[in-house]
Amino acid sequence: MELYAGLDVGLEETSLCVTDRDGKTVREAKVATEPSAIRSALEGFADRLNRIGVEASSLGIWLYRELHAAGLPDRG
Repeated sequence: MELYAGLDVGLEETSLCVTDRDGKTVREAKVATEPSAIRSALEGFADRLNRIGVEASSLGIWLYRELHAAGLPDRG
């Protein structure tokens, strides 16, 4: 099953939502705005994630780089 994740990045907390290709919510969570916390929240889904959308902001760019370096997808 292909999954997609969206990250709404805040200074201290990031909201994340994982959906399937039909848009059905698989998981919603709020985690610390730290790459390790986000990776941990996505860990059970990482092998099925097709794409991760990160909010376009100065914090989003930093998180994108960290998550991409950790091997999480940025492709479609």
